[in-house]
Amino acid sequence: MMYRDSSFKVHMNNGNLRLQRRVLVLVCAVLLAAVIMLGVTAIRSSAYKNQANNQIKQRMISAAASAIDEVNRMNSIVTSNTPSRLAKVRQYVYLMEQLNNLNMAVNGGESGRLAYEDAFTALFADLDALDVVIQAAKSSTLDGRTALLAHLVMLQNDLAGQ
Repeated sequence: MMYRDSSFKVHMNNGNLRLQRRVLVLVCAVLLAAVIMLGVTAIRSSAYKNQANNQIKQRMISAAASAIDEVNRMNSIVTSNTPSRLAKVRQYVYLMEQLNNLNMAVNGGESGRLAYEDAFTALFADLDALDVVIQAAKSSTLDGRTALLAHLVMLQNDLAGQ
């Protein structure tokens, strides 16, 4: 009888061993599928992030071009349309600053920065200086326009070069 019991136990151990192998293979297959799905999701997320970055950068470049166009349309002297053109330029600069902040928020901080804060500080300083000239009704806006245009072109070139 002892032989029967021991052979029965061996038979049961083989069955348990087969069951354990099947469970192990199943668990490995599920883990492999999960890793593959995680990889696909990461690749899609990365592609979406790159696409969003490119769209934001292109919108900033477009806003810079529009601002440059408005500055080029300004007269060298203060006219009736100078304040409205300056307001449009200010709106474009503000838009670029907000898009830059949005891109930083999406990308988790400094890694998403498309333009440095100094660029916007210089642009707003130029706009404020031109605003003072316009309010004082001084005749020439050439120096202020030149500085503003130079800063806008530098920003646009920086964005296009990234």
